[in-house]
Amino acid sequence: MTTLTDIPAGPLIPMPDKNPAALRVAVARLSPEALPRFDTHWADAMNQARDEFSLLPGRHFVDHWWAWVAIQRWPERAARFRESEHIVATSDDKATRRAASAELGRILADSQANAS
Repeated sequence: MTTLTDIPAGPLIPMPDKNPAALRVAVARLSPEALPRFDTHWADAMNQARDEFSLLPGRHFVDHWWAWVAIQRWPERAARFRESEHIVATSDDKATRRAASAELGRILADSQANAS
């Protein structure tokens, strides 16, 4: 059973540089099981960038995973994020879904502000 003393008070890792290589290292340290998703997303983004002659898919990829790392490096924040996602996906109550959705927005905003 996890107790409050089992959860680290600070971030698990420092915020990495905002580039694919640094983000991949951070993802590997935070959640090795997320690496296949990271690699697939990277390949898809690069294929889309090539097909569209655009840098935007790569930029969106980096922004997405940078936000993911910003959340995941704080265990309590990551747990709240997952719980809010679950509520949004499964609750039958509209007000509950809205509150959970607002919490997701707050977590994202706080994470990105603290990471910058």
